Amino acid sequence: MSGMYEVNQIAAASLGADPVTTEAIATAFGLLHVLQVYTSSMMAVAVWDWLACLKVEYDVIWKSRWTPIKFLYLWTRYYGLITYSINLWLFNANFTADQCKTLHYIIAASCMWVTLGSEAILAMRTHAFLGRQLWTGILLSAMLVGETAFLLYVAIAGVHQTVLPVVTRGPCTASDAPGKHVVSGFWLAPVAFDLFCTALTLWKVTTMHARGSHLVKIFVTEGLFYFILVAAVNVLNAIFMFQSNVNIQNINSFLALILSQVLCCRLVLNLRARGRAGAVHTSQGAGVPSSNTKATMPVFAHPGGARGGPTDTGFETVNIPLEHFNRPYDEVSYEHGDGVKVHVSVERDVETSR
Repeated sequence: MSGMYEVNQIAAASLGADPVTTEAIATAFGLLHVLQVYTSSMMAVAVWDWLACLKVEYDVIWKSRWTPIKFLYLWTRYYGLITYSINLWLFNANFTADQCKTLHYIIAASCMWVTLGSEAILAMRTHAFLGRQLWTGILLSAMLVGETAFLLYVAIAGVHQTVLPVVTRGPCTASDAPGKHVVSGFWLAPVAFDLFCTALTLWKVTTMHARGSHLVKIFVTEGLFYFILVAAVNVLNAIFMFQSNVNIQNINSFLALILSQVLCCRLVLNLRARGRAGAVHTSQGAGVPSSNTKATMPVFAHPGGARGGPTDTGFETVNIPLEHFNRPYDEVSYEHGDGVKVHVSVERDVETSR
């Protein structure tokens, strides 16, 4: 990187422009190189996270039955990797201005579906946490449809081809049209949706009897961590869209997209991995016959379960009200009225492999 400044200066000087223009061209070349290295590094992070999580993903995603959460996870993870690869090619290959005039629409049009996949996962988590009530499903679905329509508008009418100075061929990038700030909404719309989901979750926590339980703390803490990090980067992206230098307006775009994808996939994997590791079992009291009732989980803990009821885990035990999950996860126990003591080592959030 230390020698790139000299290389850019030599390349700009070879064009034979006046000193002021030469310096501007050299700066543009330098910023473009930073964009290429930055986006390539973030792509490496996305691939590294996928490889690091592959074993857990196989155990808790691929081996489970098909559910909406499983589909959304696979869409967000694998469509995201394909999309990032295409955009990396656009950012690093050489195109003419006429070629980029068409290709630059791919950038926002492809990335928006990764964002919407992450948003849909967050919506399903929130809907499940609130007890799968009809009004939350309708409200969150309507907001997702509205966000989809807005992102489509940005991808079609809002983005503008970034024309490189002097050179005839170069990378294909896109940003706001001169004097416009439409693309900033591409990053602020997810912030608004995430803020609403987080607010609903916190409101629900204040109304729950078991808000001090380890189960609820895990759900809320991970959700807040996701919201704070993703919202901060998206707001940073929106701020960059308001500065005048078009060469760095979209420099943080890959950071926002990949951070959102990685954290959202980790939310799903963490919840399901904990559920798979924590078996629910029973120990019978003296003279108490075995219960034939299958174990169930609270409806919010199973985003892919059936609507309106608990999820069947396939273990022979008793139903455990969420209100009794109020001690550390490795020490949770519940005394059933008939003398059957149930011990829960951790939250279960995964279907039994068929």
